[in-house]
Amino acid sequence: MTIDRARHRTDAVLLDLDGTLVDSLRDLTEALNAVLTGEGLPSVSLAQTRAMVGDGAGKLVERALQATGGDPARAHELVPRFLTLYEPIASRHTRPYPGVVETLGSLSEAGFALAVVTNKPVRATRIVLDGLGLAPFIGAVIGGDTLAQRKPDPAPLRAALRQLRVPPGRAVMVGDNHHDVEAARAAGVAAIAVSYGYAHRPPHDLGADAVIDDFAELPAALIRIWPRGTARLSAASASAAWTSARTVRTRS
Repeated sequence: MTIDRARHRTDAVLLDLDGTLVDSLRDLTEALNAVLTGEGLPSVSLAQTRAMVGDGAGKLVERALQATGGDPARAHELVPRFLTLYEPIASRHTRPYPGVVETLGSLSEAGFALAVVTNKPVRATRIVLDGLGLAPFIGAVIGGDTLAQRKPDPAPLRAALRQLRVPPGRAVMVGDNHHDVEAARAAGVAAIAVSYGYAHRPPHDLGADAVIDDFAELPAALIRIWPRGTARLSAASASAAWTSARTVRTRS
């Protein structure tokens, strides 16, 4: 595989937010517990919240009610309250995972189109991206309320690709959970899973094309899955190829 082929195999990287780009458990738990306290229910722990995250605000509130003896059917009534409490603190304790800022900067500089595709409501998503300085790298944002469908439906990924003007075969989805991989497969997009997030299943069982333990490994993983079906490069070769490819892109 030549550097030129590697350069043109993937044009866009679609990124999940919570559990992939950022660790948001503390702020989510704080807002969730404020809602539960208002309902006379016990609080949930960070570990409990971790197991509930991934399917949007409605499911998060529903699962918290169920876990604390509340009525899950009341979730739709309480979501506005949750968001009112959460949005002002959405980036208070939330932080990018190690390597995220630097890697997004490198990908953007190299010419990749980047989008965030998350089940989190879009307003809260933008608050986090703006508050953590990630917004300048992101060319499109699709939230859980942007469309009628959410991941694992492929529609959000397709919407992001339309905004980026990139076909599915030239894109990769990066996420921490099964719905990221399932949405990617349904959209005809390659998938990379991170092992450090809020996965509801073992990361290596998600069926992704590659699994990374650190976000800084993403550039090498992008090369490793180019093209699928051929012998994979070693990590050292992939890293060297990425450095060369980045130099070529910077000069072009």
